[in-house]
Amino acid sequence: MRIVYCTSTVCHMGGMELLTLVKANELAKLPGNEVWIVMTEDGGEPMIPLVNVKLVSLGVNYYQGDRGGYVHAMWAFHQKTKLHQKRLTALLNEIQPDVVVSTEQFEKLFLPTLKIHSRPAFVREMHMSKRYGLDGVASWPKKLKERMKYFQDYEWKIRAYDKIVAVTEEGKSGTWKNWDKVTIIPNPLMKRSTAVADGSAKVAITSGRLFRMKNFESLVNIWSKVVRRHPDWTLQIWGNGGEEARLKQQIERLGLQEKVFLMGYTSDMVGEMAKASLFVLTSKSESFSLVTLEAMSVGLPTVVYNCPGGIRYVVEEGKTGFLVPMGDEEAFVEKVCTLIEDTEMRKEMGAQALKVSEKYAMDKVIEQWMELFRDLCQKKKGNK
Repeated sequence: MRIVYCTSTVCHMGGMELLTLVKANELAKLPGNEVWIVMTEDGGEPMIPLVNVKLVSLGVNYYQGDRGGYVHAMWAFHQKTKLHQKRLTALLNEIQPDVVVSTEQFEKLFLPTLKIHSRPAFVREMHMSKRYGLDGVASWPKKLKERMKYFQDYEWKIRAYDKIVAVTEEGKSGTWKNWDKVTIIPNPLMKRSTAVADGSAKVAITSGRLFRMKNFESLVNIWSKVVRRHPDWTLQIWGNGGEEARLKQQIERLGLQEKVFLMGYTSDMVGEMAKASLFVLTSKSESFSLVTLEAMSVGLPTVVYNCPGGIRYVVEEGKTGFLVPMGDEEAFVEKVCTLIEDTEMRKEMGAQALKVSEKYAMDKVIEQWMELFRDLCQKKKGNK
């Protein structure tokens, strides 16, 4: 089977980019599969090595040369879109794919309209709720703009796809015109550790880019209250980002220099998680929360905000951890202290988390993708 992933780039750090690389590598391992990743941008090396996967750049470069004001930028975008369509059509007709997947980048609005001789199945991956843009703005001009984009994409363009794949039930929810076109395949657990947390370390851990959506400011406030009751416990925050300086100031202002640590970046986050006893997350929104799943895979119980997105489908309330009402710092403190004080509960939840994480194993998720691809190809052949 010939499978093509369309994206902007896989040469810069990001969850979507890494996920595309990992899935492409896994699919390419299967006998009979040929896999391509087609990028719009030039430059750089993929974040992880590709194995038997062909990487092609179309040289459209949407992110270059967009200076000169709004009108100039819109004209440049229009011209680049036309170039993108032309070059992608030519390449796909050369490859003659069976399946073409949009990763929700620049190709998403036109991909299924391209005239490809092999008549492939077109698949659209969705990693955020379709209402993400609408729910994230407050002013009416921005709401109007998002409403127009919503109509163009989800009420019109998306109908041309053969299948839409969401990662959670929330991603699937809403008033879709073609419910039979929407299916759910979760993100796979990309890294597993042979080590498992034993629950003895007096350390809580979290990870993510240091930016406002991750809401680490709330977590630092929470920890200032946790340590009043449990001064021997510490919090590790792993990751880099633009909020680092502000978080440092907050930690110093609250006198938490020996209680909260900004750890920076590590290439072995799962290994670091195995050294802790509790995972915490205070994000304002999470599409799937792969980092929570990684924590569960080493046997960590979790305390997380029940934020918009898919985290509520990863954490099983009262079984693998606790889902705290969004923004309720006092309730978050209580749940953290409950797990700190009840060692047996902490270990039992950790064991359940490890067990639940197994259903997201890479081989199981890749088989779901292959079943989908085989079914779509069979239907395409039947319609020829």
